[in-house]
Amino acid sequence: MSVPSDPWVPDVLGPGFRARTVPLGPGSAPHATATVVRYRPEDRRGAPRALRGAVLYLHGWSDYFFNAELARTCAAAGYGFYALDLHGYGRNLTDEVLADGAGSPGHTTDLADYDDDIAAALGLVAEDGLPGRGGRLVLMGHSAGGLTAALWAAHHPGRLAGLALNAPWIGSHGSDAVGAALRPLLARLARRRPERAVRVRLRSHYYRVISERAEGEWPIDPRWRPETSFDITPGWLNAVLQAQREVSAGLNLQVPVLVQTSARSCLRPWWSERMRSADTVLDVQQIRRHAADLGPDVTLRSYEGAVHDVHLSRGPVRRAAQRDLVTWLRGLEGPGGSQADTPGPATRSTAPP
Repeated sequence: MSVPSDPWVPDVLGPGFRARTVPLGPGSAPHATATVVRYRPEDRRGAPRALRGAVLYLHGWSDYFFNAELARTCAAAGYGFYALDLHGYGRNLTDEVLADGAGSPGHTTDLADYDDDIAAALGLVAEDGLPGRGGRLVLMGHSAGGLTAALWAAHHPGRLAGLALNAPWIGSHGSDAVGAALRPLLARLARRRPERAVRVRLRSHYYRVISERAEGEWPIDPRWRPETSFDITPGWLNAVLQAQREVSAGLNLQVPVLVQTSARSCLRPWWSERMRSADTVLDVQQIRRHAADLGPDVTLRSYEGAVHDVHLSRGPVRRAAQRDLVTWLRGLEGPGGSQADTPGPATRSTAPP
């Protein structure tokens, strides 16, 4: 009798990381798979210790999961770590899919389209026995993934013990008036030609700062995380603006929320050395302004010298962000996810560079 093969296969991130691709329903077509990456430390001396719960990570737009250091940080804090490459992103963009050219990577007309991806990922987490009896389930999201995570938490009350957001795209650039002005036009375009690509890709110089192929330190696959961005579609941009509008109306999340951002933004088309230590993608003032719209228990941390993805910043900065994340994770208590610290409005602290 043959032994069934393990559906988890070795991942590109190396030892301790395995990946599993799962089919989704027809609503995600033509990109009809999601991929979950699981991290388990290779070195298991003695009996494995009990885990506090599980973390599920959602990447941003034009992105995928590659931060092995973040996975190890969460594992060291006592959490099983899982990351989800959403359909139309990352590990799902195989050579065959890219060669076929069907559908725009990253395109959606509603961020709720990713509910099936998240459900599939949480199903695999449950197969592993997590978060376990009395354990905590934490959803973590970066940028557009942070916006998706926040809405999922609001639409699925009672499922999470906490929500950790890294530069979440919860506000429009510049001011809320920008989003308000664009929404009617984009809604019309999204109804008529939602998938028609606008042949303009965003260039923030962010790739230059983070990729080891440029001047950064992170090994990034350019097929899965391009130097500029995926093609913009009216349907996708309208979905983002509608989701931001829902946030601004107040999500009233009844779980602790951690929001981490850079201390400042540098949003300009030309290169500046300041871009090595600032968010060059999103307006951090807007993020901080809308953090209080998430719920009554929001902890806000900002970091001098951080880039757009705080956890990809220079070593001293990201280690400060990791310490804050671990402290927050360990402060989650009980099935309700209450924090050890007194809940209250968003607060700001600045970590040294």
